[in-house]
Order: sequence, then C-alpha cells, then structure tokens
Amino acid sequence: MFTPVTDKVYMVAPADHGNFPSSVSFYIDDKIPTLIDTPLTAWSEAFKANMGDHPVKRILNTHYHRDHTGCNHLFPEAEVYAHPADIPAMTSQDEFIRYYGFDKYADQTLTNEILSWLKWQPSPVAHQLEDGQIIKLGEVELTVMHTPGHTPGHCVFYWEEQGILFSGDIDLTSFGPWYGNINSDITQLITSIERMISLNPRLICSGHKGVIDHNVSGRLQKYLHRLLEKEDRILQALQQPLTLDELVRRKLVYEKWGQAESQYYYFEKLSVLVHLRRLLELQQVEEHEGKYRATGKAASQCATASK
Repeated sequence: MFTPVTDKVYMVAPADHGNFPSSVSFYIDDKIPTLIDTPLTAWSEAFKANMGDHPVKRILNTHYHRDHTGCNHLFPEAEVYAHPADIPAMTSQDEFIRYYGFDKYADQTLTNEILSWLKWQPSPVAHQLEDGQIIKLGEVELTVMHTPGHTPGHCVFYWEEQGILFSGDIDLTSFGPWYGNINSDITQLITSIERMISLNPRLICSGHKGVIDHNVSGRLQKYLHRLLEKEDRILQALQQPLTLDELVRRKLVYEKWGQAESQYYYFEKLSVLVHLRRLLELQQVEEHEGKYRATGKAASQCATASK
C-alpha cells in the first residue's frame, strides 16, 4: 500500500499494516524525496512494487534493526542517515552480533538461525544523525530527537509545523516497548517516551502501527505503562529467590511464546536481563549465589516519576 497521510507524506505498508516481522515505512515527497526506514530484505519485491517509480534521494533510519534497514540496498544512490551509536551494527556483522548479545548468550545454531532469517547485509551510512539536528527536505523540516533505549541510537523525527512525529520502534503496539537486545536500556527508554509525550504530537507515524491520530498522548502513556507493568511483575516474582532461568520461564515479558520456542526463550532472557540490570542499579533487586531477590527498597524518584 502507498497511502497518503498528508500532501507530502505517504505510508508505505504491507497489507497487515506492519505487524512484526513486517514494518511500515514513510515516504516524504518533497524537494529531497526521502524514505523513513525500509523493511526486511524478505519483503524486497513487495516494497519495490509499493514504491513504484517514486525517486529516493535520502533514507533516514530510525535505528539499526533489519526490519527498519533491510531494503536500504534497493536505493544505492540514496544517502543514508543514522545515529552513530547504531551505525556499527549496520556496517559490521560482528557488531550486529554483539549488539544482539549473540556472542555471549546464544549458541551458534540459534545465532545462525536468526541471522539467516534476518538476511543481514551491510548498509553504508553517509551521514550521522544528532539530537536537535534540523533536516530540511524542502517544505518539510524534521527535527531529530535521539531517543535511546530500544537501541542505543534510536531516533525519532518531528515535523513540528504539522505536529507529526515519526516514531520508529517506539511504536505504540499493544505489546509495549521492546528492549530485547543486550544494549537496550529501560531507564533511557522511559526517558525517551516521556520526552515524546512532552511534545504532545497531533499524529504519530509508527513503524509497526502506521498512522495514529486519536488519543495520541493517552496512547503514549498506556504504552509506557505496559513497560512498568512488566517490571512490577518481575519484582513481584522476586519476592522469592529465583534463578535467571526460573524467572525467564515465567514469561513475564512476552507472556506467551510462539512455536520458535528457542527464539522466544532467548529474547525473553535478554529482556529480563535488561530489567535486572536496571533493578540491580536501583538496588531494588540483589543477586546471591546465582539467584535474584527483591530487596523491598522503593525505586528512586527518577524511576517512579512515570508511574
């Protein structure tokens, strides 16, 4: 689908509107024709069909994940922009493996399985994004906001004149925020979502939900609450000492796993580890002899400000 959002912005989406592993891209038809994100390589043919003959001179990648960079190669003449904190994983497979935590937490079989599915290939990056940067495309001027947490270099783009926020993978899905990479950071993610709430955007263009134009602020608040609910569930479970494996198998993040159980187990484990890292720093959890336990200590004012 190639669907108008405004006279300058078009949603480029599969029939399922971007439910993972699909994703939604946005095309800006201006003096510098620009794509915000491209889908998994597996959708190359469908994406080319949706794009038709529309020229692309610039690609703005919100982050390095393959469902947002996988078709960059279809536009070899386009200049790619990304945040420097994510560029290593776009240009080096070794760094991509490290960002996902495969080198420390996955065996070779699982690593190869996921890499094969994602069809990793390098994506050259011509320019770096930075917080506060203004990208002028013609009539459309986008402000770059560095919104780390989902990935270290995740960025969103705000067209202030129209109140439109291109939110990438801060996507307002019912699952809530995703933080299943070893270098994801929940405290940063909370801050990033709160920063987006403070903008009070009129409309959000989401990487997995498409266009959201109703109760936008409330949807952002609910999305943040989903993350905090999961953290509360982990703290409740840790009223008794549990090993990491015992905590993972309670499925407190994903709640239910699909048929590829080894993959679900892996990303549940990484998500739990990211929670535990934060909770250990806040001294709300302690670890002793391979088991984790809630301390009963209240979170800091910073950590509870969103609750």
